[in-house]
Amino acid sequence: MSTSRSAPLPGSRFSLDTVTEEKRSAQSRFEGQQDCDNDTIVEPPASIHATQQQQQQQPTQPRPSVAEMLPHFWAMPHLFTKHTFVWIFATTFVMIVYIWLYLGALWQPLTRVRNVDILFYNGDAGFDFSTTPPQIQQLTAGITQNQTLGEMVQSKIMDPTGALNHVVRWNDWSDRKGLSREELVDQVERGEYWGLLYIPANFSNNYLSYAPSYTGPATQPKVIDMEYIFDQGRGYGTHSLIEKFISRSLDAFGRAFETGLLTSPANTTLLATMHPTFWANTLHYTETVLHPVKVYGANFASYVTFIVLYIGAMLTVYSIAKFLPNTIESLGILGLEVVEVTGTTTPRRPFYKFPALQIAIARYFLALLFSLMHTIFVWMVPQILEGHQNEGGNAGQVFFFIWFTSWSFVSIMSFLCQLLTADGFQGPATMLMILMFTSSTGILDWVVMPGFFRIGYAFPFTYGVRGLRYFYFGSQQNNMWINWLVILGWIVVPGVATMLMARTNIRVRRQALRNTFNSQQV
Repeated sequence: MSTSRSAPLPGSRFSLDTVTEEKRSAQSRFEGQQDCDNDTIVEPPASIHATQQQQQQQPTQPRPSVAEMLPHFWAMPHLFTKHTFVWIFATTFVMIVYIWLYLGALWQPLTRVRNVDILFYNGDAGFDFSTTPPQIQQLTAGITQNQTLGEMVQSKIMDPTGALNHVVRWNDWSDRKGLSREELVDQVERGEYWGLLYIPANFSNNYLSYAPSYTGPATQPKVIDMEYIFDQGRGYGTHSLIEKFISRSLDAFGRAFETGLLTSPANTTLLATMHPTFWANTLHYTETVLHPVKVYGANFASYVTFIVLYIGAMLTVYSIAKFLPNTIESLGILGLEVVEVTGTTTPRRPFYKFPALQIAIARYFLALLFSLMHTIFVWMVPQILEGHQNEGGNAGQVFFFIWFTSWSFVSIMSFLCQLLTADGFQGPATMLMILMFTSSTGILDWVVMPGFFRIGYAFPFTYGVRGLRYFYFGSQQNNMWINWLVILGWIVVPGVATMLMARTNIRVRRQALRNTFNSQQV
């Protein structure tokens, strides 16, 4: 059987049949195939021979180990530098400061209640035995050891060896005769003392109202009442601790007094003669609350308000410094105008439209505008909640005081921003906020906190909290002028320093732009 042949292409090494056969049988391309008509051996292309020879000549590379390959597949080793460990230490230090300030401020405040100053006044006028039978007079004198009932209570409280003496720090004004209750209460109103334990003039006679008289058995017994007066609006959390200690101590004292009567040699006579209700509540204890906090959350509002505004001031200053355009500093430099001089265009010298100080002042007042918007919404929340209080002023006065205090935060943030740059001031500003908050008497007063936290005397946060408690609850009006003055100082001093520093920084940046401009004209 004959087979037709195809003429080879001019200049070609292979016939068409050979190429077709190569395509059909790729697996035998390099095995030396014979042409069916010419008996030609098919050889691989020269480029393949060259590649094989190069591979044979190259030395075999050892396979990399897992330890050598790991950095190429895991990014962590590339992130560990000396700066990494510096930042680990820095962030850990910040966390340590936070936890120590928070827990240190609130740790075991009950152990410091003994540092609280409480005013004591015994105004008892003594017994009036004009209608009392002689046997009751003798019985009463024996029980009280010829003292008034108020003097007996006073001796127990002021006894240095007694337990009641160490509950708080008592300040006995009983020797100042003739003081009225109002004069004593004014000491609490002014913040000189945390509370007043007051024994009224009829204290002993109220005891006799339980005993029979010449006219017969007792018919109108009166309460043998001691009065404890305190300003709750001054510090809700602190007074919760103080009141608990005093109430428990006085209740225990009343029970001890009753037990002493029942176990005395005259117990049989007392049980037979005294009105039965006498034994139900021998000594009574009444609390009088000045400037009460009617809604629990209102106490938190007095300091949470300023935490929010402080954070708002931080965000405001950062936003103005970081994101708002700074072209106002470079008018006439970055956007150069040109004028024609003898047929040529010559750049005009730099032109400054606004002085550097004016720009610094404008940025500060722009921050106050931000603060105004923040204050509107922060002030509004307590005002629309049910049961809110404005005992010390109207809603407008409350608003202005809150905004006024926020100015001090803007001044502080602006100063730190100029000192540490926009990227560097936020960490120190946050730490300062924690320090000011924990030392501001917002949660507890310094009297039940470690002495370190009295550093809050220096910060505007403290006086903002005190001022807002006056406007909310009416507490300590006499100290409002101090609040206004200290906050004003924190507005003016950092504010002026900020503007001077900003003016210098703007001038430095402008000089750098001028130098760049001049170098380009050479």
